[in-house]
Amino acid sequence: MSGHYGADQQAAKVAKLVEKKAQLEAALPVVDDNRAAAIESRLDRIEAQLKKEIAHAQAIGNVAAIKAAMGIDGIGGLEFQAQAPAGVGRMVRLPFYADSTSPATGYTAGGTTAPVINAAAPVAADDQLGSIVLSTPQISWATLRIVGFETELQGQTAGTASGSIPNIKLLVSDLKIGGGANLFTHEDFADGHIYDADQPEFCGLRDYPILKSPNVAQVTISAVGLSSAAEVATAQFSCALLCEVLQDDNYGSHIPGPYARKGAMVRRGGSFV
Repeated sequence: MSGHYGADQQAAKVAKLVEKKAQLEAALPVVDDNRAAAIESRLDRIEAQLKKEIAHAQAIGNVAAIKAAMGIDGIGGLEFQAQAPAGVGRMVRLPFYADSTSPATGYTAGGTTAPVINAAAPVAADDQLGSIVLSTPQISWATLRIVGFETELQGQTAGTASGSIPNIKLLVSDLKIGGGANLFTHEDFADGHIYDADQPEFCGLRDYPILKSPNVAQVTISAVGLSSAAEVATAQFSCALLCEVLQDDNYGSHIPGPYARKGAMVRRGGSFV
């Protein structure tokens, strides 16, 4: 009983220290310099005491209760750990290229090996250019898992009256692999900005399938003009497929990201299982 009592007392002590720490941190931004220095000194002492309590908790097997008192545990005292998403060394960007050296009117591609496409705005506002299909190259040396899609619209040249006002919006549709189902959640065209490379978070897809040669990924792109007839403009854009390298013929296998953990990719039903 004395051991349980001591553990309970320790947890109560830690809870009081955490509460006092929160009160001091809340007061810190609104006090003068002298008072702030005193508060910071007190916070340092509380931090040191909390470290001692954690060390003592490890010695007596009371870590779960102490973490619960500090508010850093999971439900029921359980600890949860998650690996970071695919990162440096595992996540790669696979560029898209024009399927033809003569794409639809309004687009200019530097052949089928240049990832940057030039689009000229339609002569009337809200007019949409024809569609252009882009594809990734065949990757025969690795097995990849698709984890996302990105667009980049850059180098806009506006008409003389609008100055630097962007006159072109990029539209995207029908991302698929080897004739499979659309990986976008939208059936028709969507604003490419939601997949922009400058977005702080990646936009999700319906599925994260394997990409392996001879299959390639394809996406349909179109551009819409935002200007009047006098505001002819051009812009350059590129698209990339975000992938994780699962198996490389030369560099071996890689540990998959958290989304590919056991059970996460199990699908029930569907036409493309």
